[in-house]
Amino acid sequence: MDQLTERQRTVANHIPFRDVYRGPLAIAFAASIASVSGATLLYPVLPVLAADLKVDEAQIGLVMAAFTAPAIVLAPLFGIMADLYGRRWLLVFGLAVFGVAGAAAAFAPTYEWVLILRAIQGIGASTLLPLTIVLISDILPDDRELRGQGIKVALDRVSMIVLPLVGGALAILSWRVAFLPFLLIVALAVAAYLWMPETNKGEHDSLRDYLARTSRAIREPRLTLAFATGFLRFFLDFGLYTYLPIIAALRYGASPAAIGILIALSAVGSIITALGIGRIYGRVATETLLALAFFASAIGVALPAVGAPLWLIAIGLFLFGLGNGLISPLQKSLMTRRTPPELRGGVIAVDRVIQQVAKSAAPALLGALLLVAPLEALFWVMAAMSALGTVALIVVALMRDPVNSSW
Repeated sequence: MDQLTERQRTVANHIPFRDVYRGPLAIAFAASIASVSGATLLYPVLPVLAADLKVDEAQIGLVMAAFTAPAIVLAPLFGIMADLYGRRWLLVFGLAVFGVAGAAAAFAPTYEWVLILRAIQGIGASTLLPLTIVLISDILPDDRELRGQGIKVALDRVSMIVLPLVGGALAILSWRVAFLPFLLIVALAVAAYLWMPETNKGEHDSLRDYLARTSRAIREPRLTLAFATGFLRFFLDFGLYTYLPIIAALRYGASPAAIGILIALSAVGSIITALGIGRIYGRVATETLLALAFFASAIGVALPAVGAPLWLIAIGLFLFGLGNGLISPLQKSLMTRRTPPELRGGVIAVDRVIQQVAKSAAPALLGALLLVAPLEALFWVMAAMSALGTVALIVVALMRDPVNSSW
């Protein structure tokens, strides 16, 4: 496939990006939704899977931990490979592995096999995690990149509305049926092979120079903030969405479909703020917006802890989503703005490692806490983390010099 040319990039500055690279952008957005589906499709399925395979509630979080853990080791490798050798072939490989392994879990004879296949699916996800953000940054000019990241977040959240409903509905038939939609991602791999151009020109330093430049880049203050907010965001996400179905089912008798609706409400909130981020950005300091976002998250995760009625928890999840819709595009833009294109894969890969640690740690550590504490204690821990994040961001906002900052 042809690489992106300078003439095409110049044209992209003068016409709406929906008219430029429509196919590649659509594939990048679809790949992002595919990577999200590895978790969102299955959240409402966990109680059904646990009951059928007789898995203790303290161990069910391993379904998510097995999926996220491979990226802790592999995401940096794939990020470096994307910068040095190209994006396209990694995208095709990742989509194919993700789809095949995910669908194969439908036929797993035991819980152990579910975990093995989820880990293999996580290998595929490890290639997608650095790529989706990088591809959007490669394709779009700087002045449209934040909008593109916002649309990516909005589409991801639309999938968070649709996929939990699909997963909950399919789980009524069987948890195994809920894994079969992953086959559709194999078709996306074929589409990427046919229509995704190589967005990386391949003009690079030696590996040693590349690693040295990346090491310097990731120590910049704006990236430190981006990495920290990414860790906290994903710890809260995976903690909440892993154990919300459990507490909703055990404490409120909620059905899988009702749980899917709760998760969908969070996605609606995210869509609203993600689509509006282009109008908000620049009027309010980034740290202030992030502090407001984590304050909303604290409210959302605290309500299940206090035993609030289900309708109030639904409102709290909507607030949680509003905050999430701010955090995600702001954090992505912090990483890609002023980062040289030839280093973006490595920078995003470092972020993805940090986020995968959070994704894996949240269900595992909270599950361990569940062995000695009630379910409500898990939500108190997440509320405290959100509150601490809010305070820390307020402090950063007060200390930073907006005139001399490069953010």
